[in-house]
Amino acid sequence: MGIWTTACRAEREQDWAGRELVDQLTDTWRRACEHVGLSHAVQVASGTTIVVPPLARADVSGPDPVLIVKLMPGQLAADFRAPEVAERLSAALGCDRIRVEPRGLHWVRIELLTGDPLAVDVITSLPARDHSVSDVGVLVARDELGRPLAMPWDQAPHTCVQGATRSGKSVWCYSVLAQLARLDDVLIAGSDPSGLLLGRPWAGTRHQDWQATGSGDVLAHRDLLDRLVAEMDARIAELPARQDKLTAFTPDRPLIVVVLEELAGLLRLASTTPTPKGEPKVREQLLHAFGRLVSEGHKAGMRLLVVTQRADATIIEGFARGQLGLRLSFRVDDPEALVMLHGQDARAELVQHRESPPGVALVQAPGIALTRARGPRLPGPSEDADYARYWDEIAGDAPARLHQVAA
Repeated sequence: MGIWTTACRAEREQDWAGRELVDQLTDTWRRACEHVGLSHAVQVASGTTIVVPPLARADVSGPDPVLIVKLMPGQLAADFRAPEVAERLSAALGCDRIRVEPRGLHWVRIELLTGDPLAVDVITSLPARDHSVSDVGVLVARDELGRPLAMPWDQAPHTCVQGATRSGKSVWCYSVLAQLARLDDVLIAGSDPSGLLLGRPWAGTRHQDWQATGSGDVLAHRDLLDRLVAEMDARIAELPARQDKLTAFTPDRPLIVVVLEELAGLLRLASTTPTPKGEPKVREQLLHAFGRLVSEGHKAGMRLLVVTQRADATIIEGFARGQLGLRLSFRVDDPEALVMLHGQDARAELVQHRESPPGVALVQAPGIALTRARGPRLPGPSEDADYARYWDEIAGDAPARLHQVAA
C-alpha cells in the first residue's frame, strides 16, 4: 500500500509540475508574441486589447516541449521562422532555438529545442555502383528539421562551396565526390594545386587523365581547362536537332563534374608564370576558360564544383557567381563573405555562423531558401580518418571501371 501511495504522490507531483510549466509557457508565449510583432491590437468596447496567435496545446511530456499554435488571419509559418522573430521567441521561451513546421493551413507546430539539432553527424549513404546519375539523389546536407537535401546531379546547378580551414569544407567534398565516383556515367575532372582532393587518390582510375594536380606546372592546369572547353564545344556541336542541352549520360558520354579546388591559389601561381610576348597572361587564360565553362558547360553535360576558402569577387565575379546555383558556406574567417555569396539575406546569420562548428553550413539552391544544415561525411568510426576513408573509397575501386571519354 505504501509503495502505491508513494507512486501516486510522485505522479501527482509530476502532473502538477507539468501543469505549472504549461501555465508558464502560456503566459510567456503571450508576452513574447507582443514583443516580436506576432500580435494585433484590436479595438473593443472597453478599449484596446492585444490579440496573439492562440496557443491551443503545450506538450511538455518529451525532452523538448512542443507548442501547437493557431495562426491568425494573414499569418504564415514563415512569419515565425523569420530570423529575428525566431531568435527572440527562443530567448523568451528559454530554449536554444525553435523548429517551426506547418500543420495544415491554419496551424503550426513549434518545437522548443534545448540543443542544436545539427549537433549530430550525417552519414553518407553511398549509392549502388550499378546506378545512373539520373537515378541517384546525391546527399548535400541535412537541415534543422532533419530533412535530407539531395538532388540528382544531372539536375543540379553548378556549385560553389566556401569555408575556412577546419570548417568541414573538405569533408563535404569527400562525401559528394565519393557518391558521384560510384556512378559509371560520371567523370570527375578538374584542377587541384594541392593534389589532395584530386590527384593521388584517383591514380589508376578512369578519371585521372582528366585531372591536373600539383603546383609545379601551372600550364598543365591551363591545358586541362582548355581541353575541357574543347570537349564542351564538341558536345554542343553534336547536339541533335531540336535539343539545346545534353540530358542522357552513359559511360562513354558521362556527366563531367569539373572540380576547381582553390582556384584563387592557382590564379596567384599563374600571375607569376611567364608567357610569350603577345599572348594573354596565363591568369587571364585560366579565367577565360573558367568563364566559358561556368556559362556554357551546363548544356554540355558539365557541372562545376568550385571549392574555395572565400568566394572573393576578384576571383568569382558577379556573372560567374550568378551561375553557381548551389551554394554552401561553412565557417568563414570574414563574415562578409557570406553576404558576397548568399546576398543580403545572409546578414541575419552573421553572428551565429561565425561560431558554427565544423560541418555546419549555410545552404542555398534553386527551390531551397537559405538554411542552416549539416554536411554529410563518409561512413566510419573516427572523424580523424575522413581522408583515409575517402582515399579507400576512390582508390579501392580503381581497376574495375576504366572507361575512356572521347577527347
